[in-house]
Formats: sequence, C-alpha cells, structure tokens
Amino acid sequence: MKRASAFVISLGLLVCVLVSACNNDVDDMLDDYNGGFDAGYLTLSNDDLTETVLEPGDEGFSQNDLLFQQYTVYDIATLNLAAPESCKSFEWVLTDPKGENPNAPVTVRFEDGTKTTKRRTQTYIVYMPKSGLEIGHTYYLTLTVVGKDGRTYTDLAQIFTVEFHVEVDLDS
Repeated sequence: MKRASAFVISLGLLVCVLVSACNNDVDDMLDDYNGGFDAGYLTLSNDDLTETVLEPGDEGFSQNDLLFQQYTVYDIATLNLAAPESCKSFEWVLTDPKGENPNAPVTVRFEDGTKTTKRRTQTYIVYMPKSGLEIGHTYYLTLTVVGKDGRTYTDLAQIFTVEFHVEVDLDS
C-alpha cells in the first residue's frame, strides 16, 4: 500500500514539474488547444467593415439590387424577405408566368394568416406549407418601393418552390 501511495505522489509531482517547466499557465495551454479549432475562421470587428449599403435614393443605388435574381424555397420552409427600412412604401406582388393570366397577382397566405394578392409591408414572410402555393413551380415576385428620394424603384425575382426530400440508402 505504501508503494502505491508513493507512486501516486511521485506521479503527481512529476506532472506538476512538467507543467511548470513549460512556462505556460493553464490559460495559455487552453488557448493553444482551442486555437486548433478556429484556425479556419476569420473574425471581423466593426472597424474592419467598410462596405456601405446603398438604399433607394442613395447616389449609385441600382433598383436591381433590391432582390436577388432567384430564390429556391422548399415545401417545408419559409420564404423570408425584407425591403430596406428607409423606403416610404412597399408593395410585393407574386405572379404565375404559366397561369391563365401571367400578369395577374397570385393569392398567397402569409405567415401572419393574412391571405391577399398584394403585400404592403416591409417584410414578405411566407410559410410554404400554409401558403397555398404550388410546389414544383416557378413564380415571379415583384418588389416596388418608394425610396427616401420619393422615386419609385422596382425589382423582379424568380421564386422556385421545390419539394424537400432526403435519400436514404437502405443497402448500407
């Protein structure tokens, strides 16, 4: 029993000597260890962000920058878009290019329960399972805003609605 106790004490002293010989404290060792996990990331501070975002009414703003050209939305997902806050008014209209009248607005049920053809809010949030939109279909979404300069800006995006599925390999 005395040999086992002497061995444990000797081992403890050896570990303490080795740790103190490293000239590192515990925080340094933890930082070295954790540094291996964030080597692939870049952290930006607010001082590093020099890009300015142009809004409707700013010099150099292009109305084609209101929306991306296309969005893909899964049948179990939410389409969540927002217009710039500086705008004086907003109008979102969804149309079906393959419908009977390609320019007629499509009735959409929004996440707040509203069912309408035109949305006049800053945000356009549609929960696909309750939207009433056809899956596997392409729609056009037009955003028209009045900028802080009083001018009207319009942009168009394609909305692709697709079915979400996961393939499972049962042979594995």
